[in-house]
Amino acid sequence: MSMSSTAAAEPRKSRWIPWVFILGFLVVVAVNGTMISFAVNSFTGLSTTEPYTKGLRFNDQIRHVEAQERLGWHLAARFDKSGVQSGDVALQLTDRGAAPLAGARITATFARPVEKNREFTVMFQSAGNGRYVGHAEFPLPGVWDVTYRIERDGQSLEARDRIEVQ
Repeated sequence: MSMSSTAAAEPRKSRWIPWVFILGFLVVVAVNGTMISFAVNSFTGLSTTEPYTKGLRFNDQIRHVEAQERLGWHLAARFDKSGVQSGDVALQLTDRGAAPLAGARITATFARPVEKNREFTVMFQSAGNGRYVGHAEFPLPGVWDVTYRIERDGQSLEARDRIEVQ
């Protein structure tokens, strides 16, 4: 018996090797397709609506901030946790000379930075001597952006803060 007839009779044991490469490429294509699907159908990355229009109004925003700085009002905020996802927000409002400002109407809007439709508003009550208190019930723990709107004697101030609710 010759060697050539023996080799031809036995099937090749390495026929599976090309199929491993094909299977490997199919796995890569499937994973890439899944990742592309998640990327297309998930968060868009936009943190604001109408970013182009808001960018065009940037100079208006600068003038608004300068007008607020001329008021000289200062706001110090503190969150005192009283429950699992609730607490009191205490504000101290003072003027340029650190004198307390009474008679202000203050509201705060709480919003999640990465999740829309969770906004809620809290009205503040005067506690005397430029101090204001509002109670907040948070639907979820985590980070919340707060926008304070303060109105007094026809003037207004808008301030922003970020708090974390555990």
